[in-house]
Amino acid sequence: MKPRGNRGLRAIFTIFWIVGSIFWVLIGALDGDFLTSLTHIAIGWAVILGYISLREFLAKRRESEAD
Repeated sequence: MKPRGNRGLRAIFTIFWIVGSIFWVLIGALDGDFLTSLTHIAIGWAVILGYISLREFLAKRRESEAD
C-alpha cells in the first residue's frame, strides 16, 4: 500500500477552513444575520467535503485498477 500524499497540506487547509468558519459565524453574529452566515458555512463545508470524498474515491479506484 502506497503512503497517501499531501496529508500535511490537507491538515493545514482544514485548520484554516475551521478558523475561517469561526470568523464567518462571528461576522454573522455581529451583523445580525446569523442564519445566512450558518447557511453559507454549511454550503461551503458540503462542497469541500464532497470534493475531498470524490477525489479520494477516484484515487482509490485508480489504485485498484493499477493492481
